[in-house]
Amino acid sequence: MGLYTRPDSPFWWCWLEGAPRPRVNTKVLIGTDPEQRKANRALAETIYHAQMANRARARFGLPLERPARAFAAHRAWYAAHVSSAKRGTVRERSMLTQLGGTFDHQLLAAIDQEAVREWRTTRLTQVSASTVRREEALLRHLLTTAVPKYLERNPLSGLRGLRVPVPDTRILTREEETRLLEALTDDQDRALVIAALHTLLRLRNAADLTRAQDHGSYLYADTKVGAVKVPIASRLRQALDALPANGPAYFPRYAGLSNNLVIRMFREACVRAAVPVWRKTGGVSFHCLRHTGASRMLEAGVDVKTVMEIGGWKNLAVLERYLHPTDARKREAVEAIGRDQPPSRSRSRTSASG
Repeated sequence: MGLYTRPDSPFWWCWLEGAPRPRVNTKVLIGTDPEQRKANRALAETIYHAQMANRARARFGLPLERPARAFAAHRAWYAAHVSSAKRGTVRERSMLTQLGGTFDHQLLAAIDQEAVREWRTTRLTQVSASTVRREEALLRHLLTTAVPKYLERNPLSGLRGLRVPVPDTRILTREEETRLLEALTDDQDRALVIAALHTLLRLRNAADLTRAQDHGSYLYADTKVGAVKVPIASRLRQALDALPANGPAYFPRYAGLSNNLVIRMFREACVRAAVPVWRKTGGVSFHCLRHTGASRMLEAGVDVKTVMEIGGWKNLAVLERYLHPTDARKREAVEAIGRDQPPSRSRSRTSASG
């Protein structure tokens, strides 16, 4: 077989007898240990056979097969040219590495629904279903980007996605909010929680707030749909003004750093305030501040259009996921069924004429 290695290259090469350019780099790494070397050699052999098959088809005027491409090579390309342009590039690169542990030794064309089901079953024994769903969504998109150059169609088309039970998002009660703010003795932490509650900003956008975004009576806040003009509530104005002006960021302890720092701070404060945490067990998370603010606005009679603009929601369907009627409102709704109704106008007129 025309498969060989070179001292100046970490890849397997193949020799295509009779081709104008017979030396072809398979882009498959040689491997660092015997097991990996064996698996990578088998992958390189597959590429070699595909190359030779294409030469035979070309000789007899038959349609050529699409070029073979290893998952590892396409994963590297995806990370460099697709993931790098996304907001969650660090998290996505981690998921790509995880997927590579299963699929790197395969060709893209060899990945089918059966292989993904097997991966899904194994992965569910290691992590939560929501994590598996996110990784599978990334795998689907990666394979989509290989169409039509390397794949005729996405092999996962038609594969039913993993169903994940979504826990109800809980909002803070007024009493819990009071205890939580009292538990936040640090001015920076307290101001960050108040900012998330009053601006409806997501964690990252709230933590990265700068003084340049502050225009006195309003903020120009960054959201998924672009910059949004958000009026500054009096309580938020007071909290921000209490912070020392030590730099461009309002929250230098968290700006540009891992979200986990804010999440840990919020959870520890909730524990001190006796506020249940962890969404899976009916508790709250930092993101619940956004839900709480939106629900309170609507409960106070603020029109939906205004809430959508402040929170940066594209449409009502997305906003509806953030609306949570309180127990008091639910009680009022069911009591209204048996409540006496005022007499109709026609009945009132008949009574008056009699």
